[in-house]
Amino acid sequence: MSELVATADKRRREDVCTVRVIEYVLDDPGRPGAQDTTCQLVTTLLDPTAAPAGELAALYAQRWEIESIFDELKTHQRGPRVFLRSRTPAGVYQEAWGYLCVHYALRALIHAAADHHDLDPDRISFTTALHAARRSVRTGLTGTVNLSVALRRAISELLHGLLPVRRLRANARVVRRKMSTYSVKRDAHRTWPTPTVATGSAVRILGPP
Repeated sequence: MSELVATADKRRREDVCTVRVIEYVLDDPGRPGAQDTTCQLVTTLLDPTAAPAGELAALYAQRWEIESIFDELKTHQRGPRVFLRSRTPAGVYQEAWGYLCVHYALRALIHAAADHHDLDPDRISFTTALHAARRSVRTGLTGTVNLSVALRRAISELLHGLLPVRRLRANARVVRRKMSTYSVKRDAHRTWPTPTVATGSAVRILGPP
């Protein structure tokens, strides 16, 4: 356990944030960049029973999934060359929240389908879920019975054409031009080794649970 204190609050300590520090390494010969590297994860999830250290470390490796979310929102859900129509700040906020709520509903549909059949949600296509939802809306939904029928049809459609299991990938921490502390990208980095096990299986916790 540790604490985070804002710079302006060093002396008064009126707004101290209690955090949990997890230390771990990745045991995988297919990740040469992780060899002899100790990772430290700081989280406000303090209960090790509700949020085990191994699960948090594995989830942290998926933080770049947010880039896929941006692509879903801006490219697939919104569509090409589609802009917000509102001309007032309040209207823009309303439209933005509308996009986010629809995306949340689509992701909830994907989660329900995956959870019901014990699948990784990554196996279900977002565009398939989007098209299935659009068809349901266009045909018209009235009453809980029609909604439940549409939900079953959508889930059946989502499970019909599953995506292949994602292959394990890793990239060297290098940059094209020397503008940071990372090494410069070389020809050897183009054939970077492939991980041999999933991140969750490679995590070895060093610190407290």
